[in-house]
Amino acid sequence: MILTPGIIARLVVLGAFIAVAQVVCFSKMDVFGSSPDIALLVVFSLGVMGGSLTGAVVGFSVGLLIDCMLLETLGAFALTLLTVGYVAGRYRETVGRPTRSAVPLLGGALTLLGAAVIAAIQIGTGIDANVSFLVVRDALVKSLIGAALAIPVLLAVRLVVRSALVDERRGARRPAGQRALETP
Repeated sequence: MILTPGIIARLVVLGAFIAVAQVVCFSKMDVFGSSPDIALLVVFSLGVMGGSLTGAVVGFSVGLLIDCMLLETLGAFALTLLTVGYVAGRYRETVGRPTRSAVPLLGGALTLLGAAVIAAIQIGTGIDANVSFLVVRDALVKSLIGAALAIPVLLAVRLVVRSALVDERRGARRPAGQRALETP
């Protein structure tokens, strides 16, 4: 991803919009007893498209904004979304651009990773939380929702940052005579 001032401004607006939408709208939804985690999927999408540094920075920024809006343990969502963005970016850097069939698997797996990181932070900081089968069920349902929404969110985020993507650029066409000279 090529980061220009215009793309950075787009990422800031996207991050602020997603953080507010997650807190105000998506956290209140009830889908099979759980809520969709769209902010995590947006960070996953940016990590897969932009690499580990972009995913980690956007994840930390969006997570810190969500932490500030919720007035909960400062840094919990920031660390979670940083982890998800970094892992998604490392996937991009080591394996390459994910195929269409791998995107839902990655979306579900990283949503499950996010739920595990949040649970570990809450247990580690001493927040009184009941650990029962309902927590595990919620994490599994959340990861299934993440798998189902991974492709639409990835396509929507790609529309926002399309001009900055290196893979989306098409090579310049060379004249036909020049191509004929270069072939062995």
